[in-house]
Amino acid sequence: MADVRHRVTRAALRAGLAPEHAEQFTIAVNEVVINAIQHGGGAADVTLAPAPGTVTVTVRDSGGGIPANVTPRLPTPHTLGGRGLWLVQQLCRDVTVHTSDAGTVVTLSVTAGPDVTPERLD
Repeated sequence: MADVRHRVTRAALRAGLAPEHAEQFTIAVNEVVINAIQHGGGAADVTLAPAPGTVTVTVRDSGGGIPANVTPRLPTPHTLGGRGLWLVQQLCRDVTVHTSDAGTVVTLSVTAGPDVTPERLD
């Protein structure tokens, strides 16, 4: 995991993100990878695709998919866990999730610029 985090942070900084935005993106990727490992079959395939001014990370797992009743919302303060997808959506504006019985594919993208700071707090 440490190697994945370092590579994502380096790619985000090279793409021109401010250090705090690179850190937020790295945290979001970290959450997705941890979810894939914990809930998606014990392993994750992570693809990092940097380009000038943008970084895209795709995380694939081979688990049973995300149940239909799981939505990215903030659980109550007394609930253990369940904050991963919610946190990802707070830290990264461009997130797509495709899930099926064959597993889940989560794609996160970030673009350098003045408007990359997430504003949403649902």
